[in-house]
Amino acid sequence: MNEKKPTLGRRERLQQMTKEEIKQAAWIQIHANGASALSLRGIASSLGLSAPALYRYFPSKQELVTALILDAFDSLRLALDATAQRLQSLPWQTRLRELGLTYRRWALEQPAAFRLIFGEPINEYEAPWEQTMQIAGASLTALIRTINDARACGDLQLPVHPTASPELLAALQAWSDAIHHVHPDILYLAFTIATRVQGLMMVELGHQLPPFFPNGDELFGRELERIVFELENR
Repeated sequence: MNEKKPTLGRRERLQQMTKEEIKQAAWIQIHANGASALSLRGIASSLGLSAPALYRYFPSKQELVTALILDAFDSLRLALDATAQRLQSLPWQTRLRELGLTYRRWALEQPAAFRLIFGEPINEYEAPWEQTMQIAGASLTALIRTINDARACGDLQLPVHPTASPELLAALQAWSDAIHHVHPDILYLAFTIATRVQGLMMVELGHQLPPFFPNGDELFGRELERIVFELENR
């Protein structure tokens, strides 16, 4: 029997709505000026709130930034999981390519969110890993499953060469034990693939592509093909 979720009272609904308005105002600030320039007083002013009133919802900049990071990672996860679910019956190569394209579309559509979670660190902000580690890891789940499928059908052979040092292997195993529960080399491949496409998006969103490229479409597409080729030929 399905249990009904408790209905929020009027006060709780208003609090949630105000929190969302504050976060939307923060995203506007980040998009315009970058995450390091985020100002709680500026957000409060844009919403017609006093600074003490805003602090009732987010007592510090740290808490607001953490809430935005959680939202950004969850948005990315949802986009990737939707693609993986839609294409689950197709070969892993097709799914991997489409996951890459989904990642790129998400970054282009939500550049402020991309920069917040993958860009430059924010002054005096340290991510509380006990809050962010699980949801950040979840954004890799669709890619990890796809790589695991490549292994399951015999297209990917493990271990990956050159083999990891004992120190790196221990770190990967600890990460896997904490979140993903997969072979350490699967996690290694997922993480390094993610950072490759992340790097290309950082260059494109930062307008650092050489002037000979009208955009990053073909460059990104070729890198996806190289990634598929490398996995098939390990």
